[in-house]
Amino acid sequence: MLCGWIAGRTRLVGAESSDALNQFVYYFALPAMLFAAVARGSLEQILNFHFLVGVVIVTLACAAAGFALSAWMTGGSPQEHSLRALNASFSNTGYLGIPLVTVAYGPEAALPAAMATVATNVMLFATGLTLLELFDRKHSSHGKGIAMALLGTARSPLIWPIALAIVLVAANLTLPVPFMRFADLLAAAAGPGALFALGLFVSRQSMRKGMAAAWPGVALKLVLHPLIAAGVFYGLLSVDPLWAKVAVVGASLPLGATAFVLAQRYKLLEVETSCSAVLSTALSVLTVSVVMTMLAR
Repeated sequence: MLCGWIAGRTRLVGAESSDALNQFVYYFALPAMLFAAVARGSLEQILNFHFLVGVVIVTLACAAAGFALSAWMTGGSPQEHSLRALNASFSNTGYLGIPLVTVAYGPEAALPAAMATVATNVMLFATGLTLLELFDRKHSSHGKGIAMALLGTARSPLIWPIALAIVLVAANLTLPVPFMRFADLLAAAAGPGALFALGLFVSRQSMRKGMAAAWPGVALKLVLHPLIAAGVFYGLLSVDPLWAKVAVVGASLPLGATAFVLAQRYKLLEVETSCSAVLSTALSVLTVSVVMTMLAR
């Protein structure tokens, strides 16, 4: 993110390149990352019911709070409320969470972090994308809003690669090594590409207004989200202690840069979403440290 900001401020890279880079991440790098993460798991791991249900409940509960808060505070469009719901609940598990918990809790923590990433992307993105498509004026004017929304979601490059990978795992099919290496090559660009594009976009924006609009969602993301996760995984569900820790730490992470990819794709709340990612990332140095310290007791 800092590299992208420097590149934009020094005009080494034009700020307009942010959109092109996001298109690459959205259509190539992210689908490859999601496909590779799911394709390497076993069906038993993918279908860890209690853990996956817990992650989905926690994430959707925080998203609902974000939607309601946006409707109450801003009175904007339902499409804006939908994106703010995503901003309040989408954790940076793929880019930041997996490396973090692996260092903190050992390599065995990578699996629950990866499955949390998959569950979040499947449910949150499916729900978020459907709402964004459903509330899109272009579709509602056709009188076929729901059908168009579901079709747009099914076609999303963030959804069908996961479904394809699950089918392959269920059929016990193994793809050739060169294919998986190609997927890994593209997947490795997802995190750096999205973060660089975000920094590039921010470098040319006035942050003051965006920061003022971003703080309610950031508060939900960094405070409410981990509190809900702790209540669910330590109070309601019985899961492996390591998996419970990973779930709560994952909920405490900052907003994932993929949210900005969607914001720029739909030309919706781009400055606010980019500020949310920047602000939550900066503050998470403190909040994630607090959460991990409390879990270590």
